[in-house]
Amino acid sequence: MTLPTLIAHYQEKVLVTAAKKDYSIIINALNSWLIKNETPGDYKAFWLMSDSNEKLSDELSKELKYVKLCSKNYSVAKCGGGYDIRQYKKINDGKGQTTSENWISNLNRIVLSDGSFITIQLAHSNGSCTTKGWVYDKDADGNYIEDPSSPNGYKGHEATNTVCGRIAYDTNGLKGPNQIGRDVFQIAFYDDGKVGTNYDTWGNINYVLSHDKLIETENYVTGEY
Repeated sequence: MTLPTLIAHYQEKVLVTAAKKDYSIIINALNSWLIKNETPGDYKAFWLMSDSNEKLSDELSKELKYVKLCSKNYSVAKCGGGYDIRQYKKINDGKGQTTSENWISNLNRIVLSDGSFITIQLAHSNGSCTTKGWVYDKDADGNYIEDPSSPNGYKGHEATNTVCGRIAYDTNGLKGPNQIGRDVFQIAFYDDGKVGTNYDTWGNINYVLSHDKLIETENYVTGEY
């Protein structure tokens, strides 16, 4: 193999190892919490014990070896501040701009000793993992389709979501590439007890774990689609 190919393989291996390591750390921490709270194996119990991202972050941090915790009042400035996170490829946000996952860098944060960032996002708000939300339809170019008769102004439909919550993590914090599917991943926890995700837009951690490689990503500049 050529030198550039060898370097690329090495860089991917580093990112894969980091993704798997942090996944293991997070799952082990959750399992520890569940055992202490006498609900072993029931991940739903963790997500339903609170209606606050901050509370969940505080609880998970008790099972982690962390160096900083920023979960109160979105005080991420004390833990490195916000930063841009690209999607795994160039995607139209529906309004002619590229999508990003910046909510991950601006919500709540647990900083581990190796520099990894962990963020928690609660999906439910009614004591149940089953929620309903509006899904927008898009045209061939990825733009939302206007519909004055729709309650949201755009054509779409209501869909049921069975995700209890997600834990997102960045394996190297502020360092690049800061992109879904490379150093940023999301672990979904479902109503039926399943863990992980096959969605490329969430980094497809299940693929990384089973294939020992990253999904294909696109190097692009954020802004106008």
